[in-house]
Amino acid sequence: MRSTSARTEPLWQRLPAILAYPAASSMLWMIGGLCLLRLLSHLPNLLGLLFEAVFWVMGFKLAVEALLNTAHGRLEPFGGNDLMATDGQAMHQLLLAMVVFAPMFAVLAWVGVVPALVMLALAVLFLPAAIILVAINGYLPGALNPLAWGDLIGRIGGAYFAVAAVLAGLVIVSLVAQAIFFALLPNDMGSLPAGFVSVYVLVAGYHLLGCLIHDNKEVLGLDVAPAIPRATFANPLEDEAVASAEALAADGRHAAAADLLERMFFGRGASDPLHDRYRQCVIAAGDTPRLVRHSREYISRLLETGKDKRALAVATETLAHDADFQPALAEDVARLVAQAVNTGQAQLAVALARDFETRFPGSDRCPEVVLAAATLMADRLGQEEAARNRLRACASAFPGHPLAPSLREAQASAQRLLDITARTGAQP
Repeated sequence: MRSTSARTEPLWQRLPAILAYPAASSMLWMIGGLCLLRLLSHLPNLLGLLFEAVFWVMGFKLAVEALLNTAHGRLEPFGGNDLMATDGQAMHQLLLAMVVFAPMFAVLAWVGVVPALVMLALAVLFLPAAIILVAINGYLPGALNPLAWGDLIGRIGGAYFAVAAVLAGLVIVSLVAQAIFFALLPNDMGSLPAGFVSVYVLVAGYHLLGCLIHDNKEVLGLDVAPAIPRATFANPLEDEAVASAEALAADGRHAAAADLLERMFFGRGASDPLHDRYRQCVIAAGDTPRLVRHSREYISRLLETGKDKRALAVATETLAHDADFQPALAEDVARLVAQAVNTGQAQLAVALARDFETRFPGSDRCPEVVLAAATLMADRLGQEEAARNRLRACASAFPGHPLAPSLREAQASAQRLLDITARTGAQP
């Protein structure tokens, strides 16, 4: 994650960007996923309550991450791989909210509206201070000390009250929006957009508090270390290597950039994004043989880790630069062909299965690959005769294979298509 230095603009000038903080794509998918998870809260009995609790714990976890990142000077939105806040930190914030609002609802139900409104006004004024104290000290009882609130507010001054007013406005907007959703949507479906609004506002509010902490770290006496950039790739070494490679590529030295990145493949290995950046440099250098060599090794590595879709994408990219490219291992070819078939890429499946019987004559995967490719050749690509011949030869070579009946059936189907084509062509 990129680190951003402290900003000098007044907080109110940054307010639009602060409120848009959760709208970054890296965060929207996390918020959306949480909202989908909340739908499970409609399950009966304790199971539904469990999913509701998980929803709020994870929502506060995102919020705490936003606050801590911002307080340490990381002003850019974070992604799923950057989530470092603990469940304990989230639970502290959730318990704080419960301690503040549970008595308020009890007073509203049993005493009256006016005392509840007084408590709400006090919460609007002092809750931001309590949130900041919990985040800084990680100690919930200390955050409930009114003397600590007064000291913090006195140190920050007027900016604190401006932030408290903005947070109050956000809460009001959130509550009104949620009420509208629940009123307009049937069968509790309002919980989906209502959950989105609540988490969005929660993250934006905590980000705002993080900005307040960062802007006032000196007066608060906080020893906030400069933000350490989080690795964009697997680790700082990869980040450094990619940065150096980018500099070489910017000068047109794509081959040198590829050489530099290739050194990262040894030892513990390299991350997939680094492999992808390496391939970009090799392609820019026009070194097709090098691309092919890397593809054969990289595809095997991806398949070993269950990344069949990515492996197929690498094969497709390589075929675009070398139409004769073929993976090195029979197992790799079989899995790529199966993936291509499953995703409806008939021509790619047939291209990958080309000459499989010749290259791997004794492979147990031969009937599987030939059956998949020949069926596509006959049914989709108009290559009935070639398909029939492949199926016939494979059935003869593997008479006792479990797929032998399927091979003969597909051979007969291809023959029928040939006969139909022949009769159609013979008609005047």
